[in-house]
Amino acid sequence: MNYRTIELEIEAGVAVLSLNRPDRRNAMSDEMAAEFASALEWVSGSDARALVLTGSGQAFCAGGDLQGFQQWAGMAPPKVEAGLCEFYGSFLRILDLSIPTVAAVNGAAVGAGACLAAACDLRLASEEASIGFTFVKLGINPGMGAEYLLHRLVGPARAVELLITGDLLPAAEAHRMGLFTQVVPGEALMEAALKTARRLARLDSSICRVVKQNAAAAASEPIDRILAQEAKNQAPIFTDPVFQAKVKEMIEKLGVGDPA
Repeated sequence: MNYRTIELEIEAGVAVLSLNRPDRRNAMSDEMAAEFASALEWVSGSDARALVLTGSGQAFCAGGDLQGFQQWAGMAPPKVEAGLCEFYGSFLRILDLSIPTVAAVNGAAVGAGACLAAACDLRLASEEASIGFTFVKLGINPGMGAEYLLHRLVGPARAVELLITGDLLPAAEAHRMGLFTQVVPGEALMEAALKTARRLARLDSSICRVVKQNAAAAASEPIDRILAQEAKNQAPIFTDPVFQAKVKEMIEKLGVGDPA
């Protein structure tokens, strides 16, 4: 694929999507938004079964490009509002991917860049990485679904704390808080992320899709609806010969068959 602001590679069922504006700390531009959305559409129609998202150079993503903010200053608020919804939506399409997504946070993830990492299913970080939802430090309220994403990851109290302070957290502290799922030495980050993605890629893709859908709905749907959806998705699997073989294998392994 011929992109200017991102790079996309697919190998052995794993797509690697890299934000590629290292001279701008991978800041998000309108061009990147369009290319990112295009890449996700291509990945969704490919044979990729997992995706790794990372940044080129020293940063993961510095958030929205400040030069874009200057351009919006001369527009009427309704036009800016529409532009922001389209801009953020282009990146947050990653939430709609049916395959597992792994953020490999190689450096600073700031503002909308932090939201992009938070939108992935798993977040591995280098020891040198940091993350901060720093909108308030620019005198602007959070965007790109920050409240929604943080609420899912760390709960309402922590979400408010992170958004009101705008603190930039080092990797170890972010890990303790639940923002990062794993922290590894910088030189081991991509291999750890790829290893995780390859393991996820070997899972049943239909089950991964259902898990992601139900997990997203869990925050807003009552338990009875979640149970009904789980049962609906599980019921056809019990007649699957592959599933039956796995059950039989597990019974034999555990020695819990019917007594003689």
